[in-house]
Amino acid sequence: MDIASGRHHSRPPGNLPLQASSFVGRERELDELEGMLASSRLLTLTGPGGCGKTRLALQTAADLAEEFESGVGFVELASLSATELVAEGVARALGLHWGAGLSPAEALLDHLGPREMLLLLDNCEHLIEGCAGLADALLSSCPGLKILATSREALRVPGERAWLVPSLSLPDTREKVPPGQLARHESVRLFVERAEAAAPGFTLNDENGPAVARVCQRLDGIPLAIELAAARAGVLSASQIASRLDDRFLLLTGGSRVALPRQRTLLATMDWGHELLSGKERVSFRRLSVFAGGFALEAAEDICPGDGVEREEVLDLLGRLVDKSLVLVGLRGDVARYRMLETVGQYASEKLGESGERESVGSRHAHFFLHLAERVEPELSGPDQTEWMDRLDAEVGNLRVAMAYFLEAGEPETGLRLASALWGFCHARGYYEMGQAWLEGALSKSGDPTLLRARALSGAGVLAFLQCDYGRATERLQQSLSLYRDLADRRGIAEVTDVLGGVARERGNYTRARMLHEESLALWRELGDEHG
Repeated sequence: MDIASGRHHSRPPGNLPLQASSFVGRERELDELEGMLASSRLLTLTGPGGCGKTRLALQTAADLAEEFESGVGFVELASLSATELVAEGVARALGLHWGAGLSPAEALLDHLGPREMLLLLDNCEHLIEGCAGLADALLSSCPGLKILATSREALRVPGERAWLVPSLSLPDTREKVPPGQLARHESVRLFVERAEAAAPGFTLNDENGPAVARVCQRLDGIPLAIELAAARAGVLSASQIASRLDDRFLLLTGGSRVALPRQRTLLATMDWGHELLSGKERVSFRRLSVFAGGFALEAAEDICPGDGVEREEVLDLLGRLVDKSLVLVGLRGDVARYRMLETVGQYASEKLGESGERESVGSRHAHFFLHLAERVEPELSGPDQTEWMDRLDAEVGNLRVAMAYFLEAGEPETGLRLASALWGFCHARGYYEMGQAWLEGALSKSGDPTLLRARALSGAGVLAFLQCDYGRATERLQQSLSLYRDLADRRGIAEVTDVLGGVARERGNYTRARMLHEESLALWRELGDEHG
């Protein structure tokens, strides 16, 4: 009996392998899978490498084994290299023998036809066509058969239910919580159990709890990655493990010597899935790594094309990456939005670096979001402003990356355009510190006395004012006012003078405040602007 889960571990009928380590969590998922198998004859567990498909399928099969008269037949397909060997591999795993006049597929049909059995086909992704064909043939002829499969993509067989294996439950790293509360999360429990095995005496406590939580969060709740990280507990503290996750593919090695080679390191697991991609899928996969915090189809269609990938192909290629569990999709409002898990994204980013495309793809990404910001800016004061602000809110991560690109690539004027286009959004959303940092970063590297610089100085002054940094606000606003006067921009002069009046008022200088507000009001009247 597994004390943690309360599930029975007596050896079921069939050839299911015994598990040497404990099964942690997943109670809700097990119940859901058992319910789905009650109403479906083919259930495929999908998800990225290391997400726990095999272990979850084995536990599900063990729990259900006694419900099938002939038990469970387990077939590990990872060692097979050719589609035409699938039927033979399954037959041999079930211990079947066939004569000269009988094919492996026919032997399977004869054996399974009269039986009630659950067949577990593990690791179908590299033999997807063969597995799909065999599953369809067996289910069509064997009424007592059910199939539970694991694959990085669905088999796409009639009657199939595909189910994406979720990450283990994760703690919120924004708050420090006591160890007992942290241990309620499956990812933390898995780390602790495996760390205890690697370093006897390891315990979750107030000191290491936050670091353990960060490890689990940054590894996306992926069981294999967490187990490999915990294996380092014998030589590194939890804090050291967390600090080294930027180089996770070097850190997360040293898996079990008896595991499949691709399951011994995180890099090998990712490499296995990458090798299964077509050439165009690999190109799209690595280029999508430039996004931060997710992306919309429109952005992918702008960034992915080139070198054989056409714009019209991007939707289909993106769909294939979703099917292969390398990209996740969800809805934000009524718009589909895509993202990669951090581990998958870091792997894809390394592939982007190896390809020599990082500079060109980064430039394309940055300019796409510059054009988006400039297109949205006038809409922020229109009737659909909430919708447009929500659009920018979804892209804050990408806007950060774009700003960093322009400043690091020696394009400060372009960075100034982006920061200037966004400061009104930052004002409206309360992102004062972020908006000011963007403006100050661009202003520090650009000195041309242009209207753009005057606007940026004004924005920096307003955002400093809103943070009660009146000295900095006055400095930046005075610089902006001087530049607007040199450029004879009366509207700009009126705007900045009014804000300077507000700063003077907040500092208690009411005489100066009145003078500045009256000066601004007179200019607005001369301009015939009733809203100024």
